[in-house]
Amino acid sequence: MELVTERRKLVLDFIRAYVRLHGIPPSYDVIARGLGLKSRSNIHRIVHRLKSDGFITVKPRKFYGVRLVDKSVEKMLSL
Repeated sequence: MELVTERRKLVLDFIRAYVRLHGIPPSYDVIARGLGLKSRSNIHRIVHRLKSDGFITVKPRKFYGVRLVDKSVEKMLSL
């Protein structure tokens, strides 16, 4: 991962694991509860930072709007 803080990496790993287990992305509430955090606003901030960093996409006003971005092609091209 490129220059991602521990907290952002934790949220990204949680989203990946949740999608693998359940087939759908988690809501902000689920992420917060799953990581033992109390504030949804912190999750919102982290998710949107991951979006601006290109790791995920977010569809506004959609309950399951978080989608992972596959960066494996970009990594292969940079080799």
